[in-house]
Amino acid sequence: MVPVLNKSPHKRIATLDIARIVCIILVVIGHYDPSDAPLCYTNMLKVIYTFHMPVFLFISGYLYINIQKEETFTSFIIKKIKRLAIPYFVTSAIIITIKLLSQGGVRVDHPVTALSYLKMFYLPEAGYFLWFIIALFVMFVVVFFFKTKVARLVLFGLSFIVSFLPSCGIDVFCLRQVQEMMVYFMTGVVIADYVPGLIKIGVVPTIVILLTFIGCEAYYVHHQDSMFMYRLLAYLGIVAIMTLCHNCERYLPLLARSCVVLAPSVYVIYLFHTSIEGFSKSFFEKVPLFDDFTTQAVITIALAVVLPILIHHFVLKRNAVTKFLFGLS
Repeated sequence: MVPVLNKSPHKRIATLDIARIVCIILVVIGHYDPSDAPLCYTNMLKVIYTFHMPVFLFISGYLYINIQKEETFTSFIIKKIKRLAIPYFVTSAIIITIKLLSQGGVRVDHPVTALSYLKMFYLPEAGYFLWFIIALFVMFVVVFFFKTKVARLVLFGLSFIVSFLPSCGIDVFCLRQVQEMMVYFMTGVVIADYVPGLIKIGVVPTIVILLTFIGCEAYYVHHQDSMFMYRLLAYLGIVAIMTLCHNCERYLPLLARSCVVLAPSVYVIYLFHTSIEGFSKSFFEKVPLFDDFTTQAVITIALAVVLPILIHHFVLKRNAVTKFLFGLS
């Protein structure tokens, strides 16, 4: 049964929750990239990177419209600070501290200095993966001032044009990523504004969508360096993921319900997964318990998904302070 859209933030949309779970698993896989990875794995990462963040941004834009309400800018920005900024700063401070304490004894990806505590206020200093949170915050601030459907459609058009312009090269507040990625956020906004039922994707047969997506990805892996193909794959990925997740909701209700339960942990997984992967990689370097790539990859990725879920459910959300610090209240 297709979920009915509701302006209440408490009304979950199963298709989007399933998509969020799929995407966060792809993010975790994408950030596990050891130097000894086989070619088939690195090719899989190339495929993942063409669409997983565009899908996340599409979902964020769609949900922005689905749960928006009339409020002042002050009220809106306070909510975003609580949900995005405070967890970002807390996580950044933890990661930077851990790196400073450990980088002398173990290999640390992206080493930091004491100055990183200052830089984290305008750069994803603790880890590049945090660009998404900074960029998403900026996107929310921008879209807030476009109050009507027509205005947001204009913003979508502008973001589409800007995404094809030469990179602004500005890393402060991740403006370079905003330039490249805001078009996908605004796609979700415009779809929610004008054709919200489109996430059901029932017009084109699923097999046609998937075969088209797979064929284009295969071409990209071997030819790359095509901006047109990269943009095409981002949108094909959005359509393919939405199609698969809607079919999952319709035909695999138990799996769909499980995803709805786990979806609130997605943000915690995003914040913690790289640290867990780092500890796991360091462990396997010092203790070659499983001396093959596949076993190490499966264990590392599984831990980076499962441990944050357990931390969320059994630690963070059970304490008022941790709920506040990690945007759960």
